[in-house]
Amino acid sequence: MNREYHLTFCKVCNNRKKDFHKGLICSLTNDIADFNEHCPTFDLDSSELEQIRVKVKNQIDDKYMANGVEKVLGLNDGIFTRPSKSRNPKYKSVEKTHNLTFKNNVAYDKAVLVLMLFAVVYIFFVNYNDIVNSTLDDGVLMGFGVFLIIIPIFIYRAFFMEHKIKMRITKTAIEYDGKKLNWHEIIDLGILKAKSSRVNEHKIIVGTINKGIQEIDLTSLNVSPERLADIIILNAKNVLQQRV
Repeated sequence: MNREYHLTFCKVCNNRKKDFHKGLICSLTNDIADFNEHCPTFDLDSSELEQIRVKVKNQIDDKYMANGVEKVLGLNDGIFTRPSKSRNPKYKSVEKTHNLTFKNNVAYDKAVLVLMLFAVVYIFFVNYNDIVNSTLDDGVLMGFGVFLIIIPIFIYRAFFMEHKIKMRITKTAIEYDGKKLNWHEIIDLGILKAKSSRVNEHKIIVGTINKGIQEIDLTSLNVSPERLADIIILNAKNVLQQRV
């Protein structure tokens, strides 16, 4: 494990000590912490953890939680909520969430494909006589041809293309876009959705001990923000129980 991983433990450990040259170190060894997944001498400083939690929560509120004036004037970027565990969670145990992967949502490609097919059928029937009599307008013919070129691309994307894994859930962390958020460093969580229900844009907002505020854009992924929030809450809660 790297230094960043270790610091998420050290920052809230009663055995922490500051060193002018090495930074935050362990008072038991007078050296930089060095362990794998869990520190055997970790002693949670609940007061320090709560201070960090409150600080991060306030930062998230300031950035995403709209006040009354902003709501009235429509100046807020979206609707921010803090999720609680759903009443009917899909995953009954933390182990069932591990090794889950999420990719681009092909539902968008399928929706566009359906619309294009309807457009082609509409163009065909509206211009049927001109097609039969070979008097079809050049502009309509060109548009028809463009649809016939694009449709196979969306058929391939929706049904045959192997989409890259964009997010992975592991025993220790959530991995996305080349980043990694360890479960034990997550101390706050929120969902940011677009103001309009017609716009399917949503993000998970994560508050961490060592990395500040992190955004996970789920707009194009095949997982809902509520489902991912359940997964994060389940894993983060499990790690917190192990800490104390």
